[in-house]
Amino acid sequence: MNPMREEDLRLAEALQQMRHQLEQPHPNLSTLKASLEEALRLLEARQQSLLSSRNFTLEEDPLTGLLNPSAFTSALEQVFQKGEAFSLVYLEPDGLEALRQGFGTEVHQEVLRRLGLMVRKALRASDLAGRIGEQGFGLLLRGISGDRTFGVCERLRLTVAKYPWNQLHPNLKPTISLGFAGSEEAASAQQVLERAKRFLAEAQSAGGNQTFPGLYY
Repeated sequence: MNPMREEDLRLAEALQQMRHQLEQPHPNLSTLKASLEEALRLLEARQQSLLSSRNFTLEEDPLTGLLNPSAFTSALEQVFQKGEAFSLVYLEPDGLEALRQGFGTEVHQEVLRRLGLMVRKALRASDLAGRIGEQGFGLLLRGISGDRTFGVCERLRLTVAKYPWNQLHPNLKPTISLGFAGSEEAASAQQVLERAKRFLAEAQSAGGNQTFPGLYY
């Protein structure tokens, strides 16, 4: 059962008990007070549930369902401050502006939405993903680096390359480029992000549809 629905039922039950007690010829004030305190506690719990749900929605990117840029940056800062080891992957679709101009805004948006789905499927429960800017995606991979991060990137890159995009449009063949960096010896979360961004730029400059740094970089 939905927790909020359960809270609603319990609150209604507590209020019904209070009403029943008040209808008695000689209400038991101590029992009535206990019921009132329980109702107030349930009301506070319901308000907190609503607030938490609202905050989560505000942190989501509405198109992809990933964290929005602000929420992802905040999560990155928090993980870095905790001293956790992690890798940060920065990826972008290749030629996104050409895609928008050639296939239209609707197809462009649908490509980003489906990329968001692929990113989510590539993650473990402990990982995080979000939008970075207008066309970038960030993946925060906890506890891995080097070859393991490269493996995650390559599996995602190949998933995108092999996806049946022709179902969306006969001539559609989007690819992605990825850059990644580890948190080791970084002075700040921003430094990790900037390093991953530089590797992404190198992958794009080398022709796209690849991951930098590669195994033999």
